[in-house]
Amino acid sequence: MKLLKFLIGLLLLPACVAVTLVFRDMIFGLLLGELLFFIGAVSYLFLLAVFQQPIRTYIFGHELTHVLWIWLFGGRVKKFRVTAAGGRVKADRSNFLIFLAPYFFPVYTALAVIIYLVVTLITDHPAVPGAFAFAVGFTWTFHLTFTIFTLLQRQPDVTVNGVVFSLPLIYLGNVMVLSLLLIFVSGNGIYQAFFARFWESSVWVYGHIWTESPRWGEELTGWFRALIFPDRS
Repeated sequence: MKLLKFLIGLLLLPACVAVTLVFRDMIFGLLLGELLFFIGAVSYLFLLAVFQQPIRTYIFGHELTHVLWIWLFGGRVKKFRVTAAGGRVKADRSNFLIFLAPYFFPVYTALAVIIYLVVTLITDHPAVPGAFAFAVGFTWTFHLTFTIFTLLQRQPDVTVNGVVFSLPLIYLGNVMVLSLLLIFVSGNGIYQAFFARFWESSVWVYGHIWTESPRWGEELTGWFRALIFPDRS
């Protein structure tokens, strides 16, 4: 299983390239146009620089995400514990998505989306979109900073699934989630176009690697030959 996950992790790398290209071409412009998203992101970074890191808040959200994904897969939570030193969830079911969900699923951003949708549904007027964009920027930056911070540590959630498998999946998940959030915040509605472009970009990247791999193999073989048997003439 470890070898299989290692190979899958390598196969995910071109998909990471593809989603990055799509983000650059389709989503980056939306990001630049959402001023209140930026203000929310900078506001969190300012609070992070001035005050102590909200470790307990992150740990609670981290463990809560495990719980939500356990329920999503039909599991039952047996134990839920959160302290300032860490947290623990015990359940009757686990898989790699349950392990890695806190690193690509921003639970507090999801809560902001739910609140926005509920307020929009129960009132005559939609919730203030500017406040929502601010909340998404604030909470997603909270998620991003703590994801980077925790990944720099030796996380059992990551090591148990293998670094080569986990990191591409986390990167792919984060870029996809951020892209969908920005499409939602902007009201652009280009979800179908986004996924279509991602598919096209993935086909192109994987196809390019397939067609170019023989040439790369020859160049690599030639480099090794020159390294092992240098020309002494």
